[in-house]
Amino acid sequence: MVALPVVRASNTALVQSHPLVVVFVGGTSGIGEYTIRALAATHGDQGKGLRIHIVGRNAAAAKQTIAYCRSVCSRGQFLFVKANDLSLLKDVDRVCAEIVRLEEKETAPNGGKPSLDLLVMSQAYFPLLFQPRKGTYIIPCLLTSQTPHHAHPHPDFVHD
Repeated sequence: MVALPVVRASNTALVQSHPLVVVFVGGTSGIGEYTIRALAATHGDQGKGLRIHIVGRNAAAAKQTIAYCRSVCSRGQFLFVKANDLSLLKDVDRVCAEIVRLEEKETAPNGGKPSLDLLVMSQAYFPLLFQPRKGTYIIPCLLTSQTPHHAHPHPDFVHD
């Protein structure tokens, strides 16, 4: 197991290397919420930039998390994207389209493309009762990230 000081040093180096755009699915409670809070605190006002999209059902809980994050990371952007039922593909598509739209709004003035550095999936468990499909909107944003990462989406998940 990696020692905790090594993990903390790695996290600090990540937020100080370049601006980060992160999506947390299931970020209004539990592990997702605490990870958002820790990332905001690690970033603080010393990081290069932080924008977090919090996807969840509970707007009131997200509001509390966002208030905390703004108190420890005043230069960060913390956005809530309401999900109704992520077991429904139409809701997944709607949420993904909203995140892409928000990122296009942020990057368009500088001629950039939407980019996501991290995608954290910590939502409650639900069985996936469907086959992989084409048309996933968020994978291209992950693939344009400048963060050293390993994104290897299955070909069925890449939007044509």
